[in-house]
Amino acid sequence: MRVSSKAQGKQPWRPIHLLVVLGSGGHTEEMLSMLRHAQLDPACYARRTYVVSSGDSFSARKAVEFEKSLENGRQTDKTEGDQVQQAAYTIVTVPRARKVHQSFLTAPLSTLQCLGFCMLLLTGRHPEQLTATSGASTGYPDIILTNGPGTGVCIVVAARLLRLFDYLVYRIVPQGGSNITAPSDPTSTSTSTSTLDCEPESNSQCGPRSQRRGTPRYLRTIFIESWARVTTVSLSGKILFPLVDRFLVQWDGLAGYSGWFGFGRKAEYVGTLLS
Repeated sequence: MRVSSKAQGKQPWRPIHLLVVLGSGGHTEEMLSMLRHAQLDPACYARRTYVVSSGDSFSARKAVEFEKSLENGRQTDKTEGDQVQQAAYTIVTVPRARKVHQSFLTAPLSTLQCLGFCMLLLTGRHPEQLTATSGASTGYPDIILTNGPGTGVCIVVAARLLRLFDYLVYRIVPQGGSNITAPSDPTSTSTSTSTLDCEPESNSQCGPRSQRRGTPRYLRTIFIESWARVTTVSLSGKILFPLVDRFLVQWDGLAGYSGWFGFGRKAEYVGTLLS
C-alpha cells in the first residue's frame, strides 16, 4: 500500500474516498481483517466512510478501534518533524434492509427505505454527513467495498442507479454529466489483481485509467465473497455479481463463477485476504 518514490515523481494523485460497508457480526470482523491484511494506507485513502446498519453498535465500535490502530500506526511510522493529520473518517448509519425474523411482506418497504438512505449517503446528503465537521464523507466515494449482506446490496444498487442516471444525463445534455463514469465506457473498470493499490501508474482501482485521462470516475464497486464460502456463492453475491465492477473470491473452488445468467464475466480468485 506504500507508494513508490518512482511513482511519486511521475504522477500525482488526488486523495481517495473509500466507503466500507460493515455488515455486522462476522461480516464486520472479516471486512476489517481484510483491510488490515491490505495494510490500508491512510495517506492514500485519506477519506474513509464506514456504513453500519441501525442498532449495530458492534460494527460502529469496531470501526473506531480500527481507525485508532491506523492512527497509532501513523504515529509510530512518522519521522521527526512530520505531522500526523487528524483522522478523516465518518461512521454513517442507515436503516436495516431487513431485520432478523422480519416478515417478507414488509421487507420490501424497509429495503426501499434503506435504498433511499443509501442514495443520500452516496451523494453526500445523508443527515450524519451534513453534520460531520471533518469533511471526510462529502461527495461521491471513489471505491465501495462490501462483503454483504443486505445493506451492501442496497449500497451497490444505489451506486449503479446513480451511475446510470449520470450516463443518461451525459447522453442527453453532455455538459450536464458529473463525470461519475467515463462517457466512452460507463461500465468499464480496471482488472488489476491488486484490490487496493495506490500507485497511479498501475491499472488499479485507486488510480483509475479514466482519472489519468482527466475524467475522474467514482462509485467503483468491489464485492468480496466471504472466506466462509468455499464451494457456493452467497445470496448477496448472486444478486450483486452482474452489478459490481469486481467480484472477488477467496477459494479456488469459486474461481470462474459466472453467475445465474453468465454475462460473459467470471469471478476473480485472489486467495485469502484475511490478516
